[in-house]
Amino acid sequence: MSLGIDKNNYTVYEGYLNWGARALLPPPNLFDLQVAETPEEALHLLKKSSEYNRLLFREDGFDPVSMVRRGRIYELDKSQPKECRVCPVNEAELSMARENHGVVKKPLTSYQPYLLSTRNTSQHLFAAIGRDTAYSIWRIVSNDHMYFNEELVTMRPLYFLGALPDLSPSSIPEQWRTKVLESVQKVVDSMYKANADSIVELCRHAASASLCARFHEDIPRLDKTDLGPLANKAEEEGLRVIANCAMTLANLHSRIKPNIQMHYDCRPVCDRDAELAVQCLSFILRDLGYTRPH
Repeated sequence: MSLGIDKNNYTVYEGYLNWGARALLPPPNLFDLQVAETPEEALHLLKKSSEYNRLLFREDGFDPVSMVRRGRIYELDKSQPKECRVCPVNEAELSMARENHGVVKKPLTSYQPYLLSTRNTSQHLFAAIGRDTAYSIWRIVSNDHMYFNEELVTMRPLYFLGALPDLSPSSIPEQWRTKVLESVQKVVDSMYKANADSIVELCRHAASASLCARFHEDIPRLDKTDLGPLANKAEEEGLRVIANCAMTLANLHSRIKPNIQMHYDCRPVCDRDAELAVQCLSFILRDLGYTRPH
């Protein structure tokens, strides 16, 4: 179905604009949007685009816990404005509708559904949302075809509010690529839902996988799950800050265990410690060269 916007009062209509579209009350959240195969290209397109060639994103849902955004994408019709028939929304329009078979004629800025599945061949798409002075970058994780020839698009923030950098899979050694990607994704999926203990543990696993990828040729001589020996190996290779971050994660992880807390009389980990764990993992990923350049 189409969208129509009355630029005089910013009423948003949905439906078949030639027959009698209905007003959406309250109006949906609408954003300028551009889609591309890389984050940089999407942002470039958004900044240089004008009102007449930007896409329109209609937000249908946003989960502030999981940071998942869902909605539909529209593109501007070729001829603007378009004479449309809409259902009345106030007393004045009701009077007009009585004389015109129950509908009101008015010029609207009209939009048609934009289908990612037919317009883009790449499986990895990114979206820039907003304006050139206030924007955010999102990764499109799925697009599901709906009954009325629309697609429900699901997105996650690219940099996850700056907590973790976006990975560059091709930069990760192939033997450990899947393990690193999966372990880091578990951190991303749990960051705003899990407790501090779980986040620290997941960060430790992701750091172990990342360092194993870096030192995979020495894996037979190292414990693949113990972060301590991997941190020592990083120290031997001159990667001192990476080693320190890895040891910090290892020490935070040990604090999860009640016997360690009792033996050393140390407090349990808290949310701030979980934030530190995420930042340590972020530094390790960046310094190993596993992330996209900023």
